[in-house]
Amino acid sequence: MHVGYSGSVILLIICMMLLGCTVRRVDFNRPITQDSLSFIRSGETTLGHVVAHLGAPEEISAVSDQFVAEFKWSTTRSSSINLGHLFRIVSPVAPPMTFSGTGINIERLIIVCDRQLVVRSYAVGLADEHALLEFWPF
Repeated sequence: MHVGYSGSVILLIICMMLLGCTVRRVDFNRPITQDSLSFIRSGETTLGHVVAHLGAPEEISAVSDQFVAEFKWSTTRSSSINLGHLFRIVSPVAPPMTFSGTGINIERLIIVCDRQLVVRSYAVGLADEHALLEFWPF
């Protein structure tokens, strides 16, 4: 197969763009799944048992005659491409011109306990979702 001059230039540009790519994933706390909650029995399981299985909650608050424990975890994904690498074709200096995207998903588990710290109910849900798209330096 014969690749012409324009095909070589396009291939070079693609390679230069890939050199400027970064992909990251960061997990904050261990994700809590439905399987990891299978031990909870409303009216039987205590908050102490939950803490022994899942770790300490981020927050515990008193609401009237109940206690609410909140567990949070998140996954942050980001990727960027530095378009400044393309200038290396014609210049020894590569100015940073980064096009990046970041997605942050914060999830939470809420556990409601009575005064004796016995679990009465719980719920899992997505607390917050952010998608950020940035073009830097502009």
